Amino acid sequence: MDRKRILRTIITVALFGALVAVIIVSQNHDPSNPHASIPKDVWINGPHGHGYAVDNNQQPWKQCYPCHEKKGLGGEDFCQSCHEKSKVNVTLPKKPS
Repeated sequence: MDRKRILRTIITVALFGALVAVIIVSQNHDPSNPHASIPKDVWINGPHGHGYAVDNNQQPWKQCYPCHEKKGLGGEDFCQSCHEKSKVNVTLPKKPS
């Protein structure tokens, strides 16, 4: 009887520890941000980061702006302000009429 009780206690403590670990790890993740799982420096400067996305997505009004606007960041103005801060001279693709 005593062995069963010790086993149940160990299992309970392990499950409680796993729950605490999941809660702590999930605090640093924003499920509504598709870039949340990537560190900011890697997203901006990495080989498959921002530059890669821009080169392979020439329709930011379809994929980037709606999400940025939902987050309250703004669309094209948000991108342009970041480019100006970074001293990047770029012409953003325009939505065809």
